[in-house]
Amino acid sequence: MFIRFPVSLGLALAVLPLGSALAAADANEPSPLAEAVAPVTTDGLGSLAGLYLAARHAGLNKDLAAAAGFYSSALLKDPENPELLDRSVLMSVASGDIGRAAELSRELLRENPTDQVALIAVTVQQLRLGQNDKAMETIAKLKALGGQLQELMSTLMTAWAMAAEGHAAQGVTLLDDLNGPAWFAAFTNLHAGLIADQAGLNQIAEDRLRLAYERDPSAVRVVDAYARALARGGEEKRALNVIGTFEARIGGSDHFTAELREEIAAHDVAPQIATPRAGVAEALYGIGSAVGREGGDTFAASLLQMALYLSPGAYFPAMALGQVLEAMDQNEAAIAVYRSIPENEPMRRNAVVQEALNLNLLDRHDEAITLLKGLVTDEPSDVGTAIALGNVYRSLERFADAAEVYTTSIAALGDVPEAYWTLYYYRGIARERTGQWTAAEKDFRKALELEPEQPLVLNYLGYSYIDRGENLDEALGMVRRAVEARPDDGYIVDSLGWAYYRLGRMEDAVRHLERAVQLKPGDPVINDHLGDAYWQVGRKLEAMFQWAHARDSEPTPEDLVKITQKLAFGLDEDGEPRKAADAGGSADGAEENAGTSSVE
Repeated sequence: MFIRFPVSLGLALAVLPLGSALAAADANEPSPLAEAVAPVTTDGLGSLAGLYLAARHAGLNKDLAAAAGFYSSALLKDPENPELLDRSVLMSVASGDIGRAAELSRELLRENPTDQVALIAVTVQQLRLGQNDKAMETIAKLKALGGQLQELMSTLMTAWAMAAEGHAAQGVTLLDDLNGPAWFAAFTNLHAGLIADQAGLNQIAEDRLRLAYERDPSAVRVVDAYARALARGGEEKRALNVIGTFEARIGGSDHFTAELREEIAAHDVAPQIATPRAGVAEALYGIGSAVGREGGDTFAASLLQMALYLSPGAYFPAMALGQVLEAMDQNEAAIAVYRSIPENEPMRRNAVVQEALNLNLLDRHDEAITLLKGLVTDEPSDVGTAIALGNVYRSLERFADAAEVYTTSIAALGDVPEAYWTLYYYRGIARERTGQWTAAEKDFRKALELEPEQPLVLNYLGYSYIDRGENLDEALGMVRRAVEARPDDGYIVDSLGWAYYRLGRMEDAVRHLERAVQLKPGDPVINDHLGDAYWQVGRKLEAMFQWAHARDSEPTPEDLVKITQKLAFGLDEDGEPRKAADAGGSADGAEENAGTSSVE
């Protein structure tokens, strides 16, 4: 089963394991992921100003490897420049060259002893070299900076460093005693349990991981850690019950639970974290994932790269890093990260799916489809991969192909679990777009049967009814409930506004469409809708402004033709774009009606 792990606090709470891939590589060796990215060239950028501008441009475009290269080259020309040194450290870490970053960090800390990234970079190099005492001294400096994130990070790293020195119980106590906001417990309970389990303190591990599990029983790796602790403590039946409950929640087994079941059957269950160094990497990974969810993409990439530096070959931080790069629109770099995950790792299928989705974003559609079709052929019951393939087809408006993929997946499942309501929802969309309304309606109803009051389904089905002039009272209620569930979703709010428009309730339409534009100011369809509503209530100058904004917001070619026609001639009595003949042959007809001579 394919599981999508979003870069979110939910992923951070799971704090997934790093395994035992702890290669004894040179501490100055760049991350394999950094090497996967093509080096930049500085040809023609010989001046300091040229290199600096190139670095700034690369940084603004989130090209971390290029920015690191340009800043490093600029620093060679002006080694005393504190800004160049600071940016070189950050970009070297974020692009995965931790050895280089640690060297530069020591220089930076002589000038600025409170630089957070530099302190962390030096710490992780010390930990990788086994210099635990020095690492704890550096961590103390990080803690002294104050702030919740620094407090949590420094405590987690100190606890694992103590475990590395044979003081696991003291490390657990340190985490137990940490005061902070309630969300700290998601990290402290989990890491206290992981430290105890790695050290063989079975009862402590079970107690702390039970707390983590009770807080978030749907997090796959919290489930994994708790089940492992139970099994390692002789509670194999309870461990299997935990796994079974999780599988029931997600609608079946996955590669991770299947692997754990095999270990339990063989009475050979490993701890989730193999070494204390991997535990520090785990902490950096969990926090980095949470930071990425909050939009701190460069810092998130830095933390994830340091996790990989401490635990080379770890695939969960690699997946999280790939998704951070996706969020930065660095699709080629994300693909390189996903391709670095070995064939024999359980996460490999997820990596190939993400690679394919990024290829699709780069308009390499055939490559994306080939990859996904291969995965679906190998494992027809893998719903997540089937949905990914179907969604690629939908993005290309190949709706018949998409519907076929969803149908095959439904047939492979037989009795579709509630968790897979999206199969019917997406197939309903594909069928509706191919004119199979009766079949589409049945799919939407089935999706609501599996997931009652699901706002996406309510929105799509309700709007479709209104568009068709059917079941109007029920339909409007559906869209209203969708908005109540997701009041800040601009697309759903737009649906309600446009529903009122289609029903002739123009003042209500304007009110909701104005709200939708506030939520999604750059969406061409929503701006076009608001323009139409303004025109109908006589606010024609404002209508022209909204249409102009829609025109400039990259609408589809078909919509652009209609919007251009509206700007020239306005709407007719039926709410359709007026033609030139209807406007008296004057291209200024709409502008005259709007009381303005031009629209920019």
